Amino acid sequence: MEGPKFTTPHPEQPETEDQKLVRLLRLGLSNQETSKFLIEWTIAQERAVEASGEGNLAQINFNLKRARLYFEAGYYSEAFENFDDAYKQAWQEGLDELCNQIKIESETLEASLRR
Repeated sequence: MEGPKFTTPHPEQPETEDQKLVRLLRLGLSNQETSKFLIEWTIAQERAVEASGEGNLAQINFNLKRARLYFEAGYYSEAFENFDDAYKQAWQEGLDELCNQIKIESETLEASLRR
């Protein structure tokens, strides 16, 4: 299971929040605009998790989304920390199939870095 690629939008298409986050992360975490947007984005995502009514599954999916975005932006350590968090949450919930999917995706991405 490979996560989505967040590429630059077509000129006629507006940039999504996820694309903006990846673009800003590439500027560096110490960039003021990046840190401000990351905080705002995280708060909005956490509110969406709470409002979803999906409980821990929504939190797992948020960690997976964040992992994929960090990976796309080149923040591999942060990406794998979020994959690990998602895996642990899925394991605690007894979601064996999701654990397997997370493990496969994480290992595939890690292997892509060694090529």
